[in-house]
Amino acid sequence: MNKGVLVALVVLVLVAVGAGGWFYMSSQDIGAGAAAGTDPSEKAEAVPEVAADDKFLGNADAPVTMVEYFSLGCPHCKHFHETILPKLKTEYIDTGKLRVVFRDFPLDNVSAAAALLTRCVNDLAYFPMVDTLFQQQETWHVQGGVEQVKTIAKTAGIDDAAFAACLNDQAKKDRLTAVQQEAANTLKINSTPTFFINDRVLKGVGEYEPFKQTIDAALAAKQ
Repeated sequence: MNKGVLVALVVLVLVAVGAGGWFYMSSQDIGAGAAAGTDPSEKAEAVPEVAADDKFLGNADAPVTMVEYFSLGCPHCKHFHETILPKLKTEYIDTGKLRVVFRDFPLDNVSAAAALLTRCVNDLAYFPMVDTLFQQQETWHVQGGVEQVKTIAKTAGIDDAAFAACLNDQAKKDRLTAVQQEAANTLKINSTPTFFINDRVLKGVGEYEPFKQTIDAALAAKQ
């Protein structure tokens, strides 16, 4: 996708959040993974810097940092969070080897509303809310799904007025726009999920092994 067109679509997604429109960009096609013995990742042209307000799992001083750009309405992102992330947590995050940073890259206005919701709950509720939204993705990721997102918000104690205020929080919307524009302009991201693992970029994979190969190579490079 043309970079200028993508940036314009990013802005359009956020403008549409409160308007009830439905706008959608494609998520990343997932392949079977790299062939045995090949490097599944590519050298990144640029590497994202971790910001103070980033949400992450793992130790801040872990030798390997993985930054995921994801959309809550993306089925492939759901697959990663429910199938691959738990394995990474057991093997690498809980053992202090890996920090995983999560950055929103919503592909439509309903996913943008869901992303804003995760930023309006308290810090302890962030990951449970992300899990809930992925688990119920087929319920809310539909045309007019902002109403379903509002229903989910109520389970976290956010009433209609607070939810409306959340979606209209200009500072949060500006931050989300800035993250997406940096992703599109500087990091050349045009689909989700996209992963940066230290100085490597990994995309279009749906199996655990490519992540393991790339992380193990990053750990070896640190020795």
